[in-house]
Amino acid sequence: MRSIICILVAAAQLLATDAFTTPQTTITTTTRSSQLNARPEARSREVHKNILSRRTINEFEPTLPDNWEKALEKSIEAAVYAPNHKRTEPWRFYLLGPKSIEKVCQLNADIVALKKGEEAGQKKLKRWLQMPGWLVVTCVKGDDDFNNPT
Repeated sequence: MRSIICILVAAAQLLATDAFTTPQTTITTTTRSSQLNARPEARSREVHKNILSRRTINEFEPTLPDNWEKALEKSIEAAVYAPNHKRTEPWRFYLLGPKSIEKVCQLNADIVALKKGEEAGQKKLKRWLQMPGWLVVTCVKGDDDFNNPT
């Protein structure tokens, strides 16, 4: 079996709050009891609205908040409940340390530099190194997935 990187997340700091706030929208991560009891159509509209208004946030605080570990645990707990084929639970979560963060950032900067030039690569490296927390999520893929892509 092989692993491939599916998602690279630098969001532990965002996960530690009850809401993700951008200039355009606020997405609340806590569900009010009235929403739980709402008709399925109302819940569906709320989920749809939140998905459509989700934005990538690139403005990170320089340090993680005090309660980031608890927020990260809750987020991973929710993530493992995602549907998966035959209960294979293919996800793997890696909280990176400083040396690994530096290597991932440098690799990304090298890739950007090859595509867009050295200046763009250095700009990406500087920005990524400022992000205070890194969680890498990978997905285990079977050999058949590589031999017979769909």
